Amino acid sequence: MAEQDNKALAFDASKVKLGTNYLLVGSDAYLIDSVIKQITLVLKKKEDIDVSTVYGDEVKAGELGEYLDTFTIFSSAKLVIVKNAEKMLKKELEVVADYFESPSDIQCLIVVTEKTDAKYNAWKKIISGSQKVQCDPPKFVSEIRNWLLAELSKEGKSMNPAAINEFSDRIEMDYFSAANELTKLLLLVGDRKQITQQDLNLSLSGNRAGTQIDFFRALGRRNIKIALESCTLMLQADVEPLQIFFGLYRFYLNLYRVNLMREKHLTDNEIAQKHMNDVFYSQRKEYLVFAKNYSLKALESIFGVLLETDSLLKSSLTDKTLQIELCIIQACDTK
Repeated sequence: MAEQDNKALAFDASKVKLGTNYLLVGSDAYLIDSVIKQITLVLKKKEDIDVSTVYGDEVKAGELGEYLDTFTIFSSAKLVIVKNAEKMLKKELEVVADYFESPSDIQCLIVVTEKTDAKYNAWKKIISGSQKVQCDPPKFVSEIRNWLLAELSKEGKSMNPAAINEFSDRIEMDYFSAANELTKLLLLVGDRKQITQQDLNLSLSGNRAGTQIDFFRALGRRNIKIALESCTLMLQADVEPLQIFFGLYRFYLNLYRVNLMREKHLTDNEIAQKHMNDVFYSQRKEYLVFAKNYSLKALESIFGVLLETDSLLKSSLTDKTLQIELCIIQACDTK
């Protein structure tokens, strides 16, 4: 089968069928998930299909061969999804490539990779035997605008040109963030067909205070001195100790989630684009770095410190500022 090259946003799911294999190339997790979901839904409507997902940085050649060649009595067809294919070693990559020499007409294979290398014969076989779908993050505001217009049309909603421009200009250059913000807008307007600039102002997220950002950066870098100085500045700005405590809890919970997802072999791109909705997109890469400074074991110990601090803060006799400062010191110093 000759390679066909499509953009993810223009993917035509009506042509999906068993025996067709797909190569998803790029780093945009939103687009990758969108294409995989469309393929899966179409195949499930047509067949009693068995779906398997494997990861290139984890699966071994023998196991991968079984996934590609073995059928069960419980399903009439198969969909096999190979993620992180760019991380596969030569032996595993060749197993995937060999499949394309005699592909099954009752199976669909989706290979997901950030990049390909046509210098290698294995990649040549995969590329030539697949329908290629490009899943690149947006580079220009116009791409977000075009995505928005398509999504509004699907939902039966409209925006005037000024509102469309404002949404496109204010949103992060990221489809997943744009989708989250559009979901909030749709919930806000309900059955109303027209989305106004006033709706945008009510819905779109604002910016966090610089002092709080500095505070989180100091925590992420385990810099006790700067963290305490930032804490003092927030207290002087009439931020309550309990507010700072809740900020501490959310910060360390985000790091804990990142490390858990890394344990499950999710890529940093996938984590940042899909699973950090309460962290501003421009700060997500920093959080990924911060998470490397704390092991899961250290974070579990920090939650113990936070639990104890929470109990002390609820006491009317305690010095709340002192308890917050002690909590910061203990958290940054936990190994």
